[in-house]
Amino acid sequence: MFANPYVAIAQTVPPADPEAPTNDVSTTAAEQQEGTSSNPSSPTEEAQPVPNADTIVVTGIRRSLQRSQDIKRNSDVVVDSVTAEDISALPDRSVTEALQRIPGVAIDRFAAGRDPDHFSTEGSGVVVRGLTYVRSELNGRDTFSANNGRGLSFSDVPSELLGGVDVFKSPSADMVEGGIAGTVNLRTRVPFDQKAGWVVAGSAEVSWGDLRREAAPTFSVLAANRWDTPIGEFGLLGSVAYSKLKFRSDGIQISNYGARTLYSDGSRTDVIPFDGATAQGTGYLPRGAAMRSQETDRTRRGYSAAAQWRSNDQTMLATLQFLRSDSRESWTEHAIEIATDNVTSNGDSRAVPGTTLDFDDDGLFDNGVITGPTGWRDDQQNTTAWGGNGDVRTPIYGLQSNNIKRSVEQRYVTTDIGANFKWDATDRLTLNLDLQRVSSHVNNLDVGIWGSTFQNASIDMNGSDLPDIVFLPPEVCSGPDANSPCTDLAGGAVPDPPSYFGVDQNGNVHNSFSDPYNNFFRSAMDHIEDSDGKEHSARFDADYAFPETDWLTSIRAGVRYAKRDNVARFSTYNWGVLSEIWGGRGPVWMDDLVDGSPNTPGGFPAGQQAGPFDFPRFFRGDAGDPQNGDPRLFYSGDPAGDYEALAQYALLIGDEWRDRLVNGCPQNWVPLAMRCGTVNGTPFLPGEINPVDERNKAAYVMARFGHEFDGGQKLSGNIGVRYSHTRRSSEGSQVFNLVTFSTEADCNTPGPSGPTPFCQLPANVRESARQFANGAIATDTVTVNYDYWLPAFNAKLEVGNGLQFRAAFSKSITPPEFGLTRNYYLLTLAANQEDIEAGGGLPIARATVGNPYLKPIEGTNFDLTAEWYFAGNGLGQLSASLFYKRLKGVLTNGVERIPFTNNGATFDALVTTPVNSEDTGKIKGFELAYQQVYNFLPGALSGLGFSASYTFVDSSGVSQSTLSETDPDVAAGNQSNVDTGLLPLQGLSKHTLNLSPFYEYGPWSVRLAYNWRSKFLLTARDVIVPFAPILNNATGQLDGSIFYSINDKVKLGVQGVNLLNEVTKTSQVLNNDLLTAPRSWFMNDRRFTGILRVSF
Repeated sequence: MFANPYVAIAQTVPPADPEAPTNDVSTTAAEQQEGTSSNPSSPTEEAQPVPNADTIVVTGIRRSLQRSQDIKRNSDVVVDSVTAEDISALPDRSVTEALQRIPGVAIDRFAAGRDPDHFSTEGSGVVVRGLTYVRSELNGRDTFSANNGRGLSFSDVPSELLGGVDVFKSPSADMVEGGIAGTVNLRTRVPFDQKAGWVVAGSAEVSWGDLRREAAPTFSVLAANRWDTPIGEFGLLGSVAYSKLKFRSDGIQISNYGARTLYSDGSRTDVIPFDGATAQGTGYLPRGAAMRSQETDRTRRGYSAAAQWRSNDQTMLATLQFLRSDSRESWTEHAIEIATDNVTSNGDSRAVPGTTLDFDDDGLFDNGVITGPTGWRDDQQNTTAWGGNGDVRTPIYGLQSNNIKRSVEQRYVTTDIGANFKWDATDRLTLNLDLQRVSSHVNNLDVGIWGSTFQNASIDMNGSDLPDIVFLPPEVCSGPDANSPCTDLAGGAVPDPPSYFGVDQNGNVHNSFSDPYNNFFRSAMDHIEDSDGKEHSARFDADYAFPETDWLTSIRAGVRYAKRDNVARFSTYNWGVLSEIWGGRGPVWMDDLVDGSPNTPGGFPAGQQAGPFDFPRFFRGDAGDPQNGDPRLFYSGDPAGDYEALAQYALLIGDEWRDRLVNGCPQNWVPLAMRCGTVNGTPFLPGEINPVDERNKAAYVMARFGHEFDGGQKLSGNIGVRYSHTRRSSEGSQVFNLVTFSTEADCNTPGPSGPTPFCQLPANVRESARQFANGAIATDTVTVNYDYWLPAFNAKLEVGNGLQFRAAFSKSITPPEFGLTRNYYLLTLAANQEDIEAGGGLPIARATVGNPYLKPIEGTNFDLTAEWYFAGNGLGQLSASLFYKRLKGVLTNGVERIPFTNNGATFDALVTTPVNSEDTGKIKGFELAYQQVYNFLPGALSGLGFSASYTFVDSSGVSQSTLSETDPDVAAGNQSNVDTGLLPLQGLSKHTLNLSPFYEYGPWSVRLAYNWRSKFLLTARDVIVPFAPILNNATGQLDGSIFYSINDKVKLGVQGVNLLNEVTKTSQVLNNDLLTAPRSWFMNDRRFTGILRVSF
């Protein structure tokens, strides 16, 4: 309410605030299930003054910061929080982005860290104090997304449903174990948070991004009421949120640097020898470049409800809570990228003949025009010299390009029901019962189709700025000089020069990339996830108080049981060929007629469902036009939106190129469900289904203590121990691949080169090998039990004048991701010479698998803090926190030799698998935080305020991992030549900074928020060649908001995100000296949102 619209009492938070509970109790996360409020601690330690008629009830930014400060100040443990500015209004538009404002928390902006090609406008992965071992909770209870991980995808929860988010950095014994880095707890609202009577609040928003240039709406409504009855007080609350966001990101990339010998004659430089040139050392030359543009639609639907009852004598409180979050995301990408795997295998990149390449002093490529040979061209069999019709189209030179149309449709649904009953049985004894059921379902369909052209790439790195990239028509064929006559790779004359980007047999000119003549569909890919998970849990706690004692204030004890069932169905990314230059007398060009039968006339043009895409407003024009005014052709349909249509179209092209099946199984791309060996009625292979059953039993005892010294200093805290027992069962199978070894008759009649290594084995070993590799499938369930005692100690010393210190010690665990415990072994017995030597004279199998025997990672944690609340009960604090963690059992790659028995025969297998490392890792660092309002300044300047934080984190001895919890072959994947042990811990930035000036005076509320983090390892292993480690360079983003309160019920505002148009850059690590080269540049929308908020 505004009695005087130009006067603000900034440092007063009166008890009229309906969102703050009035009890003065320090709490832990576990006790949030017991209290009356979504706010886990009291707002102040002393009674607040009653406002006079000219006092403004502080709302918005200051109230949010005040609540967060009070939570931190009064908590029994080390915690930082973000709370809503208004009802249904966290200060950021997603939970993940709100978390980045908390000291010690960092986020990245890629959809998945191991896929650094797909940028996300909204933040994604959450790292706390340099670690990803984060436990997620909703109202102090378990919550998760049902996939191969364990935690919740925070960005999928509508922020409008939340009252706040807490990050607990030191646990107490009553908190559920699982987060070495910390516990992130999402708090929804309950009726007794609100003032008596009806409360109705809502918001409506429209957002617009300057790249996407489309508007999207968001709205939320909350209604609550409290009323007294003869049997006690009742309260009901319900809220609905709908949020739609449309955004776009553009990317430029330099692809796949390789170490090459440089040759120079003093006037030009290349990476292949030429006349007069001598070797000049090593340089790093890319094999191509890429451009991509991705448009994303994200829709969040959220529903929450809560009911409460409190007895008339205030001794009993019952709470029932419900939340359903339904998040859907769809995106479509157009990308032009050089197929660098083909470039490498076909002879590698090089300068266009007669031109030069420039390199800097470190040997990094600087500028030049790159081409490369195309390798074997099956349509050269059409030459007249070979008796063909002379229709030779595939060029001899030119970087093969992928012109990719890819789309994704995914949905995350989480439903949570929680019930709590708290009873103050006596003046000393409090009992609490908490029940929960949470379920989650994840669907994901990812489909793409690859067109193909051939082109050269002109690249100028421009120092540290955006590179200039232009894709040019290829040389088609050439000799050693720019104007040489058309020759083949051996220098011989070409009787029928390729007609690509030239003149066909009928005299028609084809000099455009948008001409179907110069395009073909190369490949397709699909991926499906259909995962389910549910958990039932129950806990009972008892707290016995000792109000008359000096030191011991209470003893708290409890037990908990949780049963979680998770079935992750996650297919491989099923990439397969449709047509290619190396077979079928050439690919199926888009102007060819297709009817699904190889080498037959008739049908319709293969490019019938292709159209040009011109990348409108690419990089806002800052990157020029890489297409050089010549748009490429892409599939014109919606790959994921109409999956069936794409599949039929792609199968037709593949069938035109060559026969679909060999020995009953496909050799071309087919949809997932048409692969050999899928589980009946599903598109999944057995190894792509990961059922896990987990049971956890826990018990704890914790003593609270408190003492006031003669000098007025107050010591309080808790000490306790938690016992946790877990039984995890992983269902799976052992597949003994059928191998056709030489028969005894074959071994008795060796060929001219003598007997094979297999035939040189003893006869009984040969027979055992045939028995072992018989194609059998043996189902198997592995059950693992583990127990841990987890002590925890937290102490707080208040010395007066707002100054207090904390010390905390704990032991904690983080269980392995479910995907890493996959119980599936695909065993192929091998008997070549190398394998027999590895097997000690016997055949040996090899496999890349999960490890159902994995144990949790263990952490020993130490915290020290100093906190000064210098504004009394108002807004003002300065704090410093030191932390140190020792880690044991970090998950990394390992190779184990394991015996397997099948059909009476036993052989060893070399299994590449996740293992618990024996090394001890260390994480250490400190956090600084400051916030204040400058109400001592005169007049309108008194509305100024400032909030800031800085975090330093360092690690040593932490084993690096290239594991993938989503890949059915968990530990599979080609590795780069870089020793990952030399790299920093994945996701860890040494430096993170938050700066947030704000201004609130009269009806105006203005906030800027700048978040910056130093460079960090985005992934230790890229998902594409050359599988190199990728660094995210230092990056920062500025967001802001302006609100105007028309009155105490209506507020208008504008929010802006990415105001400085930040370009996110990544780098490829090239060698063990950790030399890096620029890899990618991503630009996304500057997003603006108009907002209306009302409350009654």
